[in-house]
Amino acid sequence: MKSYLIFRLHGALASWGDIAVGNIRPSYRYPSKSAVIGLLAAALGIKRDDTDQLRELFKLQFSVRVDTFGVPIEDYHTIQTPSEQAIKNDRGKDYWTRLDEIAAINWRVIQSQSNAEAGAIQSSRTYYCDALYTIALSENANNSISWDKLRPEITQINGLIQFLEKPIFNLYLGRKSCPLSLPLEAQIKKGDNCQQAINAAEFNFQEELALLTKSVETIAYYSEESLPYSQMKLSRRDQPVNKSTWQFTDRDEYYVSIKRGHDVSA
Repeated sequence: MKSYLIFRLHGALASWGDIAVGNIRPSYRYPSKSAVIGLLAAALGIKRDDTDQLRELFKLQFSVRVDTFGVPIEDYHTIQTPSEQAIKNDRGKDYWTRLDEIAAINWRVIQSQSNAEAGAIQSSRTYYCDALYTIALSENANNSISWDKLRPEITQINGLIQFLEKPIFNLYLGRKSCPLSLPLEAQIKKGDNCQQAINAAEFNFQEELALLTKSVETIAYYSEESLPYSQMKLSRRDQPVNKSTWQFTDRDEYYVSIKRGHDVSA
């Protein structure tokens, strides 16, 4: 049997970046591997330019059970961009009072409005409301992880639990505006496959969460493992290559959809 790190993701809002074109910022319907590895890296205090450490996390095998996809919502989003001159003038300044900060903000707005190139960036962003996911991460037998490169005190996958319980950086669901609504409740479970391990996990607040899932008829699994009775093999461009330059490559994942109440682990 194999050991899996299992934890739950739930929030009022979540957004899992899809391929973006122009001012449209779509979201996948379920967590991307890149986002989950980013969450794990934040818990460990690993920054985007810590490439050696991130490279070890990229080796983890990723699986997710979608308990409910949530409701998609669209947000019309604008960002005011300061002019280059305003940025140069503002760089390196110290503000001792809130009044100083307000004066600097007003100055940047005036400078931006006087610059023909400055203005508001407009975008349309997709979020999923009240979604619920169960994540499973495991080691790949063909691509072993050097745990000591992550943290000296970590020797195997269960060493990640303490950092998910007390993360070094803030954790969020794809965007910084999407905080967690419940604890991750990270735990180690064993199984012949990710389905067995996920189904063996036990979480709190099940009665409260039942309100979100009561109308859900099927449960979906997406996994890098070859799942028993998989119905489809998908290709997804969310395997991180370099987080600091936002480079990704394709990876394969297997899909299984099971009627709720008939979720039998093979």
